[in-house]
Amino acid sequence: MEIIKILQAHKPVLLRDFINLATPITGCWVDCTFGAGGYSRALLQNGASQVLAIDKDSETKVFLKSIQNEYGNLIKFYNQSFADMETNDDITNRDDIGGIVLDLGVSSMHLDNSSRGFSFRKNGPLDMRMGNQPGPTASEIINLCSETTLADLIFFYGQERKARKIANRIVEERKKKEINTTFELAEIIRAIVPKNFKKDPSTRTFQAIRIAVNNELKDLSKALMFAEKKVRRGGTIAVVTFHSLEDKIVKDFGKIMSGKASSINRYRPLVSKSYPSLVPVNKKPVVAAIDELDRNKRARSAKLRVYKKVSDSPSRILAKIEFPEVELGI
Repeated sequence: MEIIKILQAHKPVLLRDFINLATPITGCWVDCTFGAGGYSRALLQNGASQVLAIDKDSETKVFLKSIQNEYGNLIKFYNQSFADMETNDDITNRDDIGGIVLDLGVSSMHLDNSSRGFSFRKNGPLDMRMGNQPGPTASEIINLCSETTLADLIFFYGQERKARKIANRIVEERKKKEINTTFELAEIIRAIVPKNFKKDPSTRTFQAIRIAVNNELKDLSKALMFAEKKVRRGGTIAVVTFHSLEDKIVKDFGKIMSGKASSINRYRPLVSKSYPSLVPVNKKPVVAAIDELDRNKRARSAKLRVYKKVSDSPSRILAKIEFPEVELGI
């Protein structure tokens, strides 16, 4: 019962804007982040012939039944990572994929469940795994990674300026005893990072650890490359991001596939295309309106980018989407 209450608290972000930008909605859609089913339901309500819903978190399946009661076999659920879409025959064998949508980041159902270990506001075990995947857990990263690795991942994934000081303090504290709870980690960080009226001092470090645990940036890159190849001509790729690293990956992906990326860069190989396979529907990312922010604080950092497929010939070059990657060494 507690899990259902937590799940029901989840509100899909920028849903109205997504539907407006994706219209007309036709064909089969892939909802890569099913969550509480908000996007899947809206897609079926607005013209999708079927929705193939994906979520690596098996607990989200509790919301499937209510949609199936209304739409029957027009929705199918797959408990897997969206990074592995290319291994799903129900997706790869279809030629009517009208769109793929990803609502990224950690959801309220994760943050509000203390046993998942995502929130510095609720004490719980340092886990942070979004699905049922094997480790490493957040605790294993905190207790086993070298000081240099911790500093790098906190800096690159969390964009935390005091990363090296935080990493050093973590290593000193774990010599005394293992760091196994969210409150223990948050207390260490708050001793280093000054208080901020807008954000808890722990925010960036917790984000960094979560990204490392779930391999989020690499998974996003894989999903985008597959989506560009699989969506039919005239179809849509839509992504909601919640921090600048995700948004930069999506933005760079859009530039590459629309032929707008520079081909002169001595630090990386040719990434521009001689023809566009995608074009942006919205020139600038859509952010939440005031009325949505009043209803849902999670929307404050959300950005929506939407692209249309304009070519039947997907990219055949090995376009490189740049993202920081830190080897954990454990």
